Amino acid sequence: MKKVMAFIAGFTLLFSSLVFAQKQGGTLAGPIITTAFVNNFNPYTQQETRNPARGFMYEPMVVYNVRANKIDYRLATGFKYSDDLMSITYTLRQGVKWSDGKPFTADDVVFSHEIAKKDPKVDNFALWTGDTPRLKSVEKIDDHNVKFNLTKKDSTVEWFIPMHFIVPKHIWSSVKDLSAFKNETPVGTGPLTQIKTFKPQQLTICRNPNYWQEGRPYIDCLRFRQYQGNDQIQAALIRGEIDWGSNFIADIEKTYVKRDPKNNHFWYPPSSPVAIHLNTTMKPFDDLKFRQAFSHAINRPEIVDLATYGYASINPHMTGIGDYFKAWYNDGVNEKYDHLNKFDPDMAKKLLDEAGYKDSDGDGIRENKDGSPIKFDIMVVNGWTDWVQSVQMITEYLKEVGVEARTRTVEWGQYVDNWQQQKFQAGILWGDNGVTPYRYYDQLLHSRNKGQMFQSNHGFNSPEIDAVIDKYANTNDEAEQRDIINQMQEVVAQNLMIIPLFSNPQWYQYSTKRFDGWPTKDNPYVDPNFYAAGERVILVTNLYKK
Repeated sequence: MKKVMAFIAGFTLLFSSLVFAQKQGGTLAGPIITTAFVNNFNPYTQQETRNPARGFMYEPMVVYNVRANKIDYRLATGFKYSDDLMSITYTLRQGVKWSDGKPFTADDVVFSHEIAKKDPKVDNFALWTGDTPRLKSVEKIDDHNVKFNLTKKDSTVEWFIPMHFIVPKHIWSSVKDLSAFKNETPVGTGPLTQIKTFKPQQLTICRNPNYWQEGRPYIDCLRFRQYQGNDQIQAALIRGEIDWGSNFIADIEKTYVKRDPKNNHFWYPPSSPVAIHLNTTMKPFDDLKFRQAFSHAINRPEIVDLATYGYASINPHMTGIGDYFKAWYNDGVNEKYDHLNKFDPDMAKKLLDEAGYKDSDGDGIRENKDGSPIKFDIMVVNGWTDWVQSVQMITEYLKEVGVEARTRTVEWGQYVDNWQQQKFQAGILWGDNGVTPYRYYDQLLHSRNKGQMFQSNHGFNSPEIDAVIDKYANTNDEAEQRDIINQMQEVVAQNLMIIPLFSNPQWYQYSTKRFDGWPTKDNPYVDPNFYAAGERVILVTNLYKK
């Protein structure tokens, strides 16, 4: 598959160079939330939401374009594991230059990774540091091939190596303190490197004169404007001051689209999955039938329509993952467990009756099997209005089947602490996506993540599950990896340590008044998030002036 993806990517690039060029010019306007812009373009110390260093100025070697189900090769044209999975070699794109005209070579790649080895502050993705460092050494094979030697077998390392940004050795080798370096005059390989305007409230960067994709980007410049929050961004979108947004907008059809139906558009594809996590170490969540009844009691379509304004996507299956990973769905598992996703209060009552949860005193509320009252809280972050309303609706559904649950709103810090220390009964939580469902299931199910991350603190862990998950990184056989993901789908659907609800929407608004070439529902060629450092490189190089 990777060879096919590489061929498709290369063919697409060749084809795009043969067809007529799109109309060039114009300054694209996008948002950013921050107190003020800082004159710092160090990709290692500044987050992508703060400035354009990551992605626009410093382009990744590889972008995993999950939305389009392909690998998008950028500074690299391919990679290959050794037979023993103890090393991975990247082939670099030839003819790439830095924005100052100097050639980009393997020396830059080796240098950028070695400085991360020496300075943990630069090692943003824990390739060299942490409890389980991934890299042992990096070596130059020739000007266009770099070999990374691994500390152990790891077929997931290909996702993380390209996330480390490559900087020019001929400039950065003279820097004394890398993490303190502000890089005020950046030299990069990305599509937009030239700083035209810098003000505390506005930043404009323009086309790299030596960009490797001939004729691209089509746009001249990208303007970042400083906003204090979503309310200001919403007003700016409505006024037409922003071409590209990735923020929540209330009642978007009325407040944004209706103002200019011809040009104002949005697309909210499914993103991270959301579920109610149950602490299976306590009653009544230690009972599978109770968990199944919990699932049947919930009206998911109504939650999506009312609590999320219809913006979220219903997770159609009980496996935890949503349509973001639609290509990984297992039909056999879904056919076996999809009935648990159906809103069926009568079935919920039947399961509770069979399991011995009775209403012995006739007050409409069931008791545990030992006669103690069933009372539990569902934790949610205070101020997260769509999730708060989702939990409130769930408590109402549960009450209809005789189960008393309460909404417990907490501040963010307490929310994190409660998850990590397993000080909760139930709570609403998202899961990470990653390149494949492996990362989601690893964080959700592997016992090594208990107490460290939110997801694996439901109490349902076992050495057997850990062993299956561990096999994934020890092979790069795609059929074997898919089989492992299939097993994890069944583990979740069968045991229901979580109750899947919906997938968060990926916020994305765009205006076709001045520019076109946007990803859409009918042409989902990339994840449209303005703040995603990798994917936004693909998007910005496809936009063109109308």
